[in-house]
Amino acid sequence: MENGEHVARGADMFTVVRSNVLELAAAVPARQANEIKVGQRVHFAAAGRDLEGRVARVSPTIDPTNRSITVYVQVPNAGGALKGNSFATGRIVSRTVDGAIVIPSGAIRQSQGGDKPFVYRLGAGDALERAPVSLGIVDEPMAIAEVVEGLNVGDRIIVGNVGTLGAGMKVTIAGGGEGQSGNREPGTGNRRPPSP
Repeated sequence: MENGEHVARGADMFTVVRSNVLELAAAVPARQANEIKVGQRVHFAAAGRDLEGRVARVSPTIDPTNRSITVYVQVPNAGGALKGNSFATGRIVSRTVDGAIVIPSGAIRQSQGGDKPFVYRLGAGDALERAPVSLGIVDEPMAIAEVVEGLNVGDRIIVGNVGTLGAGMKVTIAGGGEGQSGNREPGTGNRRPPSP
């Protein structure tokens, strides 16, 4: 404002922003509204940084133009690193599972008969065996899946498209035997069938 300038009645003169805690307003598809609760953690990226906040409140109405609800997330902003009106993308953590066996989605195969999904596991003598698995949480954006039955920690599995595979095939481990120790997590290390 300039010295002597007049302001219309009811006009905003300035805006005060509390920058130590910001509020993120995010649109979430209405079909997921029932899964969102106050207090849930939110992981998101803004201004080139990975951040975490908590759901503060959820709008009780659905926006009819885009069929979404607005979720408000409180974001700690010590030092004012984030600025108001920044663009952010993120995910709400709806559930956490401790002690889960998690594998890359690229390891999961579907049989043609519609049976349970399965993975190829390295068995005795580095021979492939078909291991039927029961899946829990599947995180499509992260390309991982929880295995609730069918694998044990330390099992070595085939990940990705490595050609035609079948039970009983012998495989060699690329890189001369890396990952042979029994303390590797399932789905780690690259595997390929032996050369003819």
